[in-house]
Amino acid sequence: MEIVKIKVGIAFLVLAFLGGIYAFFFNQKGVDQTYLLPLDFEGCVVINYNVEGAEPLKIENNEIIYKIPKNGILYTSSPFDFGWVNDKHSGAYQSRAYYVDERGEILEELPQEKIRFGANGASQVEGKTEKHYYYQIFGSKETEDEGCPALGI
Repeated sequence: MEIVKIKVGIAFLVLAFLGGIYAFFFNQKGVDQTYLLPLDFEGCVVINYNVEGAEPLKIENNEIIYKIPKNGILYTSSPFDFGWVNDKHSGAYQSRAYYVDERGEILEELPQEKIRFGANGASQVEGKTEKHYYYQIFGSKETEDEGCPALGI
């Protein structure tokens, strides 16, 4: 009976240790992302990173707020991994989007099902610096199916 208690105790410690490892390495909280979209915007938002002379992104209250212009293309001097938990991934985060008026006042929140596919990417012309971007599609399934014309995809 004493051996069973020892085995159960060891098993518990091993499971607690493995759970701690998982929580530390694989379940890190990233920075939430909020998109402020022009009223009735539907389509692809492109965020171009490392753009000389552009405004840097800011993290406030563990959130990056993207103020998207009418053409859907935002330029920032921040690096593409801005706000990531480490150099390999962004961590777990929540994305939200709101329609705003010309003054930037929030009018309504987009439902989560209208926040569609998004991905990081890069392109490079021979002899030039690699350009990093992120794109996020907002709208219906049909809008998502159209892809991202600003990137040619």
